[in-house]
Amino acid sequence: MWCSELHVARRGVIMALLLWLVFIFNIPTACCDIRQAYMKQTTGQECQTLQIGESWSSGSALECYRECAVRFPDSCQSIVYTTDNQSCTPGSAAFRPLENVDTSIPVTGSNGMIFYKQQPIPPCNTNGSFSLYNVCGTTACLYLSSSVADYHEAVSICSGMNSRMFFGNTLARFSVFWEISLKYLKDQTWIGLNDLDDEDTYVWENGEPLSDQMAQWVFRPGYPNDYTGRNDEDCAEARHRSWPGIYGLNDAICWYKKLYMCEPFDAYGAK
Repeated sequence: MWCSELHVARRGVIMALLLWLVFIFNIPTACCDIRQAYMKQTTGQECQTLQIGESWSSGSALECYRECAVRFPDSCQSIVYTTDNQSCTPGSAAFRPLENVDTSIPVTGSNGMIFYKQQPIPPCNTNGSFSLYNVCGTTACLYLSSSVADYHEAVSICSGMNSRMFFGNTLARFSVFWEISLKYLKDQTWIGLNDLDDEDTYVWENGEPLSDQMAQWVFRPGYPNDYTGRNDEDCAEARHRSWPGIYGLNDAICWYKKLYMCEPFDAYGAK
């Protein structure tokens, strides 16, 4: 037990030292090469996080981040720091503000600033059909379709590219899906989520069940609603063209044709 605690403490100290070096040498983060970026500062209008522990008082954002790394060596992915009262709040991986997530911080318009870590960059052959996309520190290797396909066809096409349909099983990944599909595809877009095997039990393309909490966060309020009443709306989509300005997924008939996004198998969970 003592050795395990010492190992955790060492990881926290090492992470804190790395963060100190990032601040001291001012590693570029706002532009340029995302592979060089370690952390970035922005407001709640751009990126938010979920609080993972109690707030405390810190003399500076640097001190706040270093303490967060020591207290939460495995889960401190961001901090929210408010200069006015020197409040430091530890956070999860950052994500683009999502309308249904009402517990995210910093609140838009508040004085709190968010400092977030750049998550590991996944392996990606950008010489082919895939490109890297970054949203609030989370990077995904994606193929964006230029033609439509039904859900099963999209799964098959992705598989033929040694990939699978992109899924948003965390807020950080879902915000990548929402931001990229809205910005680049601008149309109805499949996401790797369905209840084909068991009605009303949605599962991500990696086999992970959709939790009740995530369902509230990613679906449009009141959805999935099986609009046809025939239990045949089994696949999830973003309806950017039909629902302009409206946030949240819809449940749709799987043989309808829509755009989609693929992610290489080895790109998920990159370390």
